[in-house]
Amino acid sequence: MKINKYNNVVSSISNAKQVNKDVNKEISKSSSKEAVQVNISKEAQALLDADKAAFSERVDSIKQAIQNGDYHVDPEKISEGLVKALQDQKGL
Repeated sequence: MKINKYNNVVSSISNAKQVNKDVNKEISKSSSKEAVQVNISKEAQALLDADKAAFSERVDSIKQAIQNGDYHVDPEKISEGLVKALQDQKGL
């Protein structure tokens, strides 16, 4: 009897997985047919461009510091950031 119950559970799980695959296929089909158009205002585009420029400048300065040997890594600061990120994920 216990084996039959186990087989029923395994069968149910297999069926659920197949249904999930079928649903995901249907979602993919329907979402690929739909197109979304987004219009960004000139002001928003200007902000995006300014942000990209600032980011590029920051990346370039870090690259230069690494090449010069002036870039220092603070392991404590990194570990604190990792711990905080994990706490945020877990809602602590």
